[in-house]
Amino acid sequence: MSQFENAVTLDMSCTERELWRWLDELIARLYPMRQREQSLAEFQVDGGLARIHWEPLPDRVIALVRLKRLAVSIGFEAGVPGAERDEFVRQFRLHTLRGGG
Repeated sequence: MSQFENAVTLDMSCTERELWRWLDELIARLYPMRQREQSLAEFQVDGGLARIHWEPLPDRVIALVRLKRLAVSIGFEAGVPGAERDEFVRQFRLHTLRGGG
């Protein structure tokens, strides 16, 4: 089994269903999905694999509003170059960014 080095952990306000939609419809168009399991997806990047893993966090409560949250970790196999890691994380953030303000 491959060892993955964690690159970034994000606190995301989304449901697991929303995250899967983003992974299937957006990220998988840029990077071929190699594995899909409960709370885990792996994508082919230059030099190896990127792994996205998540787990539920307590809801964020603002007055009467409750927002679902996930702790999303992005990790890479040791052979993935730094530039490829940065680009994958950049694309993930661009494709999952939610508007505000």
